[in-house]
This record gives sequence, structure tokens and C-alpha cells, in this order.
Amino acid sequence: MNKARAGSVDTFELTCLLWKRKATVQKRRDAFNTAREGIYEQRLRMGKAIFEDLQQHDHDIFIWITPRYNLINASPFGHQGVLFEPAIEHNGTEEQKTKWLSLARSGKILGTYCQTELGHGSFIRDLETTATFDGVTDEFVIDSPTASSAKFWPAGLGFSITHAVVMAQLIVGDKSLGPHLFIVQIRSLQDGTPRVGVKMGDIGYNEKDNGYAAFEHVRIPRTYMLMGHSTLKCDGTCTADYNRAKLSYSVMLLVRSKMPAIFAVQLAQAVTIATRYSVVREQGLGPDNSLDTETSVMSYKSQHFRTLTLVAKSYAMFFAGQDCKAQYVDLKARQNRGDHSTLASVHALCAGLKAYVTSEAADGAGEARKLCGGHGFMSISGLPDLIGVTAGGCTLEGENHVMWQQLGRYLLKQVDAIQAGQDADEQVRYLAPEGPSIPCSATDRRFLDTSVQLSIYRHRAQRLVSKAHWLVHSSRKPKSEAWNEHMMLIISASRAHIEYVVLQSFNAIINSPPAPFSPTLETVLERVRSFFALPTIINPRSTDALHFIESNTWGEAYLNTSQLDTIRFLVNELLEQLLPEAIALTDAWDFRMRAYANIMRWVEQMPINRGSVEGSWGRWVGPILNKEDRAKL
Repeated sequence: MNKARAGSVDTFELTCLLWKRKATVQKRRDAFNTAREGIYEQRLRMGKAIFEDLQQHDHDIFIWITPRYNLINASPFGHQGVLFEPAIEHNGTEEQKTKWLSLARSGKILGTYCQTELGHGSFIRDLETTATFDGVTDEFVIDSPTASSAKFWPAGLGFSITHAVVMAQLIVGDKSLGPHLFIVQIRSLQDGTPRVGVKMGDIGYNEKDNGYAAFEHVRIPRTYMLMGHSTLKCDGTCTADYNRAKLSYSVMLLVRSKMPAIFAVQLAQAVTIATRYSVVREQGLGPDNSLDTETSVMSYKSQHFRTLTLVAKSYAMFFAGQDCKAQYVDLKARQNRGDHSTLASVHALCAGLKAYVTSEAADGAGEARKLCGGHGFMSISGLPDLIGVTAGGCTLEGENHVMWQQLGRYLLKQVDAIQAGQDADEQVRYLAPEGPSIPCSATDRRFLDTSVQLSIYRHRAQRLVSKAHWLVHSSRKPKSEAWNEHMMLIISASRAHIEYVVLQSFNAIINSPPAPFSPTLETVLERVRSFFALPTIINPRSTDALHFIESNTWGEAYLNTSQLDTIRFLVNELLEQLLPEAIALTDAWDFRMRAYANIMRWVEQMPINRGSVEGSWGRWVGPILNKEDRAKL
């Protein structure tokens, strides 16, 4: 491992690039080194420690992630800062924000966010929970009219929180006015017992209390409806902001904007485990069986390629995730000034990037487990837990295939605007045709140039989006049927757009870093960027790789077979150049672990290895070995 760490990269310099500032790195290290052993076993204690840390020291490190780099909903109180408070902040009046946020941030109430129902997820406008206005008492009556309308999945709902922001259909008289947000107290502040009319319980996971809640005639004051974007007066008069529906979903948009960077870090965690294992694990006498002693499995090209592909992908997705968060912050600043012009663009970006990163993180964590052989199946490797966590990301906050379609719908609308002579949003202006499509002319080492790589990705995205648009709009079928017929192409077009965006973000970090970095680090990052871009083109396991070489309308392929051979040669060259940097590139994430030593330490301390099952031998195993006792079994 010491030899593997002797690369050219200054690991601390790269760590500071990832986490922006030296002060942030030190703050993270101080926080992660705090004595929190019990937190890992008891998530309630973790949630309490995080909450008190935030109150006493104003640390924001664990607002979005746990000390184990999981999305914060791994804590029973996780939705308080991630969803409950933002829901109030984004949707409440100034008076409501003053009241409820002060209660939440002082720990006088604990909250979660209840949107998803047992029978409804992404299709929000058909949620079944109702909030019926009673003008006589000036109250809302919250009901779950069907079994499928029970709120399902919110963190802490099982038995840890006292209040919830509940999304329900607003009903005034005999008219439904669509989904709105309401603050509902669901437990006693004194003893935690469920409020009368609230049926609730725990559904798991093992470490936390995601739960369900069903409401039966639960009354709340009219003023408990969040009225930042729509107002209901005591006489039943309702007024709403033109963008109310979209603004009401801003909390989900906030979470989606955070998810790409978080899940990129989780992939980095998995690939760090796999990389360190691959360096210390020795097996065989080399690719041609010519060595005298066993060699590291990292020396085998397949292990080498699979590992570094994941390393490059984790960096690319992390930088894109950081860019996504920045665009969301810019959107909120604009909205605070009454400017919603970038809402559609940011919504589409968050949807597509969330789908891409969580899918790649889930698949990559599974690949990291395979890279570790049998050790990857062991719970103490950390990989089975990471696989479960990353797999959940493909569904929570919007199922990924639904997210791809939301991005696809945006892209096709932008093509409509371009064809109508209107201005397109900045991120999709490349979709405007620039003349006849001609094949790529790059040769040899020019494929390492970022301009060439970007042109390849841009051409693929432009061609697929244009093709999907033409097929949907030229179909004689109703638009919904045409959409369904060409859905897989639309998803491929959306993915191509996102991969182009990810490559742009990676290139922007190199060209315009948050702080100057050394020429050595710049060279290594350029190689990592190329190792994200080029293997995606030639790797047969890449999703939709075929689209890079499909012919255009005139029967010409953008890349020919000779160019693909050149790319394969360059990929092999990059593999050799990046091999000495593999450990530095994973150490830079600042995860503390030692492969074999930790495995042995953990298995030795397991209760089962301390005599806790010795009695079972005499009861079951011994009689099998003792012939005289076999008849008694």
C-alpha cells in the first residue's frame, strides 16, 4: 500500500479541491473524529448528537449526510433539516416561518415531511389525503379516505417526531383546489403518544423508523396551511400565486439538487474500498503466469479497468453534483426576487442528474462488491450496506425512469422553442442546428482534447434529442401514445444530454478551479476526465454506447472503426498513466480505513466469536459426530 501511495498527486491538495477549502476539510475531520461509536448502533442517539452539534456549534456538516456518508434520512430526525424546515421556509408566510422555524430549530418540536402515500409516489396531483375546510370552526379536517392514501415512508414517522408537513388535497365546499401543504401535530409533546385520529407505525429500515400515518378526522387550525403561495381566508376565499403548483414542489427540488453530490460520494466510498482491496489483494502469478510470487489483482487489466472507470465516474458525478447545487442556489436567489425564469431548466437538470447519478452509484457499488471477490459479500466490508443505500436512491424523491421522462419532456419543449425562433435555455442552446452534420475528423491524440470529447458527446445528445422530437411530433398517433411508443429513445436522449452536462462540469473544474492547483494535479485531473469520457464510448457495458457510432440521416457514422481503435489505444495508455495514482485519487476523499486489518479486527470482536453459541455445539453438532447419539436426533 505504501508503494501504491507513492503517486505524483498531492492527496491533501486534491482533498481540498473536492471539499472547496482547507478549513472545510479540517472541520470535517474534526467532526468525523468525534467520539460517536454509539451513534452507529443507535441512530436516535446519532440524530440527537447531530441536532445538538448544530445548535451549540452551528456546524452544518451533517445537515445532509450522516457520519457514514449516508443521506441524512438515515437518522430518525433526518427530515427535520432536509425537508420539514425547508418546506416551511419555501412555502410559509413570514409569520408562519417565524413561528414554526423557531420551534423546530430550538428543538421544541421535531418534524418530518409527508408526501408519498402507499398508493401514490411521483404522480403528486392524484394524492388522496384530503384537507377539508370547515368554515364554521375555521379549521381543516385531515383525512385518509382509503387504505392507499396512508402516508408511507417518511423518516421518523414511526415513533420519533411530533409534527409533519402533510401534502393533501385542499377541499373548499365541493371543490378540490389541488395539493397544498399543512402542518399537522401527530404526537403528544409530553409522552409521544399518537394524537387521537392518527394511526401510525414503523415500517423500517432496520436502523431507523421510516413509518406510515393514516388520518381520521384530525382537525387543525386554518392558519396551519402554509400560505406563502396561496391563501385561504376564513370565508373560504382562496387566492393563489400563478406558479403555486411548481413552487409547492420546491422542497423536492431542493433534495434532488443535493442528491447527485451525495450519491457520488457514496460511489466514491464503495470504489475506495474496492481500490484498496485490489492493491493489497494478491492472487496468481501475473497475467502471463510468469512471476515468481503472487501479484496484486490490480495488475490484471480487467480489475484495473473496472476500478479506474468507477474512480473517474465518481469524480465526474461529484463535480456535476456541485454544479447542480450551485444552480439551485442561484434559482432560489432569483425566486426571492420574484424571478422564476430558470425554474424549468433547474428542475430538468435536477431530475436528469438525480436519475443518472443514483443509477450509476447503485450499479457502481454492485461492481465494487464484485471487485472485492468473496470479501465484498461480507457485511463488515461496508459494501452490502452501500449497495442497499445506493439502490434506494434510484426510487426515493422520484423513480429514475420518471425523472428521465421529465427531463425528456423539457428537452422536446426546448426544441419546439428553437424551431419557433425563440430563445432556448442556456444549458440546451447546443440543440439548435448549426448546419449539416459531418463526421468527427479527429485523429490520434486529439481524442484527449476536451474540445473533441465535448463535440462527440454534444453530437450524440443533439442527434438523439432531435430524432426523438421528430418521431413524437411526426407520429399520426395521439401525442401520449406517440410518447409511450418512443419512450426508450426519449430516455436515451435524456441520458445523452446529462452525460454531456457531466463532462462539461468536469471540464469547468479543470479550466476554472475554485482555487489554483498545481500543474501535476491538473495533469492527473485531465487524465481522469479523459478516462470518464473515452471508456464510456468504447466500453460495451456502457448504457447506450451504440448511439456514439450510429449513422446520421445521410448514412454516415460520426465515429468510424479506425477512430474507435484509436480511442481503445488511448484508454489503455490512460490506464497505465493512472494506475500509480489510483490510491491517491481514492485517498483524496478522506475516508479512513484499512482493508485486511479492519476485517480481522471486526470479525474477532463479533459476539459469535466470543463463545456466545458454544452451547449449540453440544446440542446439535456433537450428536452428528457421535454415532451413538444419531438415533436420538
